[in-house]
Amino acid sequence: MKKDFLWGAALSNVQAEGGYLEDGKGLNVYDTLVVTPEKGIAPMFCDTAVATDHYHHYKEDIDLMAEMGFKAYRFSVVWSRIHPMGDDEQPNEKGLAYYEDMIDYLLEKGIEPVVSLVHFDMPDHLLREYNGFLNKKVIDLYAKHVETVVTRMKGKVKYWLTYNEINLAPYQSDLVAGVYRPEGMSQSELFAQLSVNTAVAHARAVEVIKRVDPQAWVGGMIGHAPFYPLTCQSDDIIMADFKNKMHNYLPFDIMTNGELPDYFENFMKNRNIHVELSDDERKVIKESSQKVDYLAFSYYRSNVQASFKDIKDLNELEDAVLFDTRGLKNPHYDANEWGWQIDEEGLRYSLIDLYQRYHKPLFIVENGIGIDEKLENGKIYDDERIVYYQKHINSVKRAVEHDGVDLLGYLAWSPIDFLSSHKEIRKRYGFVYVNRDFDDLLDLKRYKKKSFYWYQKVIKTNGEDLKNDIEY
Repeated sequence: MKKDFLWGAALSNVQAEGGYLEDGKGLNVYDTLVVTPEKGIAPMFCDTAVATDHYHHYKEDIDLMAEMGFKAYRFSVVWSRIHPMGDDEQPNEKGLAYYEDMIDYLLEKGIEPVVSLVHFDMPDHLLREYNGFLNKKVIDLYAKHVETVVTRMKGKVKYWLTYNEINLAPYQSDLVAGVYRPEGMSQSELFAQLSVNTAVAHARAVEVIKRVDPQAWVGGMIGHAPFYPLTCQSDDIIMADFKNKMHNYLPFDIMTNGELPDYFENFMKNRNIHVELSDDERKVIKESSQKVDYLAFSYYRSNVQASFKDIKDLNELEDAVLFDTRGLKNPHYDANEWGWQIDEEGLRYSLIDLYQRYHKPLFIVENGIGIDEKLENGKIYDDERIVYYQKHINSVKRAVEHDGVDLLGYLAWSPIDFLSSHKEIRKRYGFVYVNRDFDDLLDLKRYKKKSFYWYQKVIKTNGEDLKNDIEY
């Protein structure tokens, strides 16, 4: 791995901070999210009032990251902490000061900040009053928000991410895009218009960042999960190809080519879908595509896709595949407690695939495993997590050193425990255990897991020593 490789980790501030409505923060879509339980998991969801109290512990948490040796740390600026309603005339100074202090402290510790500009944190008011990114006015408000943040942090942040997991907006529209599907609008229509609107939002953010701070690096980001055909039958292969295009490639194709791809235009034509996309918006999409410096993605698992044998109409078939809820499983891979299948070579495949398709530097900004853990005499023996990371980092090294992928860094998910996207505290991802339970905040004390010391060694050796020989 190159000497300046960015080892580190990432979290979502809206899931970690707490500080509920403190210092002028407004409600956001994560605060008000009504959770749909993952299959087979008993609902034990937390509210966001405290989360894991990163708002009051951020220096302690960053100290732990520095102790691990982080080169980079990805976090998100909570939109509703800067613009509590979203359409505020003036930003909340206390919110800006909080994140500026965080960035200054990271720089003091020698850690490169990687900053996400929207990550499940749209002000709830923009959902209720405007219907989020389905409304073009919200794109304008987002661009204003981005300009406020980047102007304040200019020269301190090199790496910006415009929009967390932008490709998931049509699937989790309330959380990811602040949108409820309007009555009378089909899922396919929502998919098309929201894919276009979020592409415009990304492009507007790129324009703002490059105008305010031309030296900054700007990246787009998706939640990447490759879809393999369930069988080697041609209909499964065709449908897996369709799913990969619509789920994984569409946002990056627009970001890098500056126009809607033919397969997406054809998807809309076949369904007589007409999206709102002005000439000015097409222009900003085209111009922004020349300014994107890198492409980022999260990776947790691969999936399998099969056709539907009983559906003959091609539009109906594609829609069924696009919004498939069957939960098909790959027979070759084990899974964690939440059914997420573990496929480390899928990460290598993804790196090769995305690099060959886009020829842009890549950045892994999330990768990790959720485990239900219990504190034992002040310790967490999370060897399962270490094994997961050993396998995935080995795959990353093969992609870089053998396959020639240009990779900026690897950010594990995550440095500390916090609430999952389903507001679940049992599903822990951190190298540091935060002592709270579902219904009891306990003392919120931080405890270093075994993986803390293992990852510390990995970073110190630039990924050379992955052995699990930690005395803990």
